[in-house]
Amino acid sequence: MARYTVFLYHPADQRETDPEKLEALMAEHDAHGKELVEEGVMIFGSPLEDHDATTSIRADTVVDGPFVEVNEVIVGFYVIDVPDLDAALAVARRNPIIHQGGGVEVRPMASDDDPGTQGCAGS
Repeated sequence: MARYTVFLYHPADQRETDPEKLEALMAEHDAHGKELVEEGVMIFGSPLEDHDATTSIRADTVVDGPFVEVNEVIVGFYVIDVPDLDAALAVARRNPIIHQGGGVEVRPMASDDDPGTQGCAGS
């Protein structure tokens, strides 16, 4: 089995402000998350606070907000444990954000066997 992080992106300028519509969108994500847990593939997942709450650090500089102007922002993520990339893509394609104007990015996580992870917390 291999672990992948699925990042959820949404256009930065398309924030849902209607509480009822937002609740309906989030209900889709909750149902999707429950399905993944029941299937035994999701390890962890979480929505993220609005990108305006971001604090970025580079060298000696701390900046409120993201460093660059972005068209899309990460609004959530989840970690899955599946046999391979094809299985990860199949899981990611089912995410409701794809039909809500956003998209996903699937990235393999480094394994404990990768030399670059030696000394990392949790490895």
